[in-house]
Amino acid sequence: MMKTDLFPGEGYVEPVKPTKFCRTCANRERWQCGGTWIQYCGVRKSKRTKNGLLKIKVTLPACALYKEENEPQNK
Repeated sequence: MMKTDLFPGEGYVEPVKPTKFCRTCANRERWQCGGTWIQYCGVRKSKRTKNGLLKIKVTLPACALYKEENEPQNK
């Protein structure tokens, strides 16, 4: 951790790294388009895609709608 003298009484604070990512979300959907796989969020909507789902990158930090893949489903 690095301290700075720029502002007295204030030190450098490490940025919080996310622990949950879109790649482990149960709402993630994979669609094949030609020879590539495109990943979408099954909950969040988008007007820019033909299927109406938001395109995601699996390295994005998880949103508030995140659901763990291994969680048991409500019966």
